[in-house]
Amino acid sequence: MLRALVERLWLPEPESSGWPVRVTSGDVPVGHRVVERYAVVPSPERPRFLVPLDGRAVAAGSLTHYNGLRWARLRVPRTVLGTGFRTGLGPLLLRHRLLVCVPEELPSDELGDYLLSAHLQRVLGVPRLALGVGVRPPDPNLKPTLQLFGADGAPVGYAKVGWNPATREMTRREAAAIAAVTETPGHVRVPRLLHHGSWRDYDLTVTAPLPLRIRRYRAEDGPPPVPYDGVSPDQPTPTDLPVPPDQPTPTDLPVPPDQPTPTNLPVPPSQPTPTGLPGPFAARTTKLADAGFWRALRAEAAVLAADAEEPRLAALIGAHCDELEREHGGTPLLVARWHGDWVPWNMGRHAGDLYVFDWEHSAEEAPVGFDLLHWRFQVALVLRGRPLAEAVAAVRTAAADELATVPPDHRRLLARLYLLEMFMRTYHLKRLGGGWNPALHPAMLEVLEER
Repeated sequence: MLRALVERLWLPEPESSGWPVRVTSGDVPVGHRVVERYAVVPSPERPRFLVPLDGRAVAAGSLTHYNGLRWARLRVPRTVLGTGFRTGLGPLLLRHRLLVCVPEELPSDELGDYLLSAHLQRVLGVPRLALGVGVRPPDPNLKPTLQLFGADGAPVGYAKVGWNPATREMTRREAAAIAAVTETPGHVRVPRLLHHGSWRDYDLTVTAPLPLRIRRYRAEDGPPPVPYDGVSPDQPTPTDLPVPPDQPTPTDLPVPPDQPTPTNLPVPPSQPTPTGLPGPFAARTTKLADAGFWRALRAEAAVLAADAEEPRLAALIGAHCDELEREHGGTPLLVARWHGDWVPWNMGRHAGDLYVFDWEHSAEEAPVGFDLLHWRFQVALVLRGRPLAEAVAAVRTAAADELATVPPDHRRLLARLYLLEMFMRTYHLKRLGGGWNPALHPAMLEVLEER
């Protein structure tokens, strides 16, 4: 587990290729100097977190900042360890080390070519940067996630590292979504995009830090309202709208003096800003066959149809798509941008506002109601650990009982469309190298057998 993370972050190329970085838990290699130093918590055999040993404030901050977002079983031990580092006892309690070394003759101004921390320090324009690194079991769909801290232990940002086709697509999608939805209606807040760019063959997305006193959103409070700017049934689709020459891009927006300056913010040509609409969450009415989400789903279904490894799934998905387009292609649906992963662990509360993060599955022109159905699906499947059949039942119940703004005769259709979207997302990630999600596959084949 730890070895896989080390290879992702510090050893993307083999030593035989001339890669100069060495990582050790013991003696520093001859002719090398230590540039990053971590404590492995709780041990190399059961790693959960790498604490940056870059001063007491940094080490303590990496353990205690944002504990309000964590469950009590994690919050308590991290608080105790953080106190230990503030008092100087932490290094005595945690003896396991991870040392990142480079050759003594490597110039400091070249560190950014070989160390992700040095690269981020450079692009964010901060004089010093330390990384707090979570350690999770190897999974092709998981991205290294890094907490970024300044020399005083204050959070600088939060970085995600896309390292394979599946995770690179996620980091790019999240960067584009955040750039589009920074200005949200009501009391919904989105962390500002600080940087999006590449390092070697990795894709990096860095967002601004959350408020230090943020608290987790409790699942038992139920799904919060999804933000919408308004309904504009007669407006053209966002892709048809011109972008006025005086419309500022995210890089033109004012930056608070206490935040690093955003760099390389994406303005994807395929996702123009819907300047003619009330805002990034504007909803409009369109036929199912013309909705952006449906066109994307059909395109992925066409790829699946040519996949010789998945004949049964291809046949089932193809049959569903053909039937839905034949019977409901002309059905009017209210569509808007959806978050794509509207769940309690992607939210927090602070000062009366709802902070929403992890926008890597966001997309425009999805049926209004998808986010609520996703909440019910994921809470059942992930939070409660229920089998897929029960999560599917939760979606159907929520569609029938909770989608008050959806005409009654459309609610069953929305549930079916949402499940199809989720199953195709699962296939898409598998196709890009992420492997099958065992919570959905192969059980989703049985669900698709139903009509």
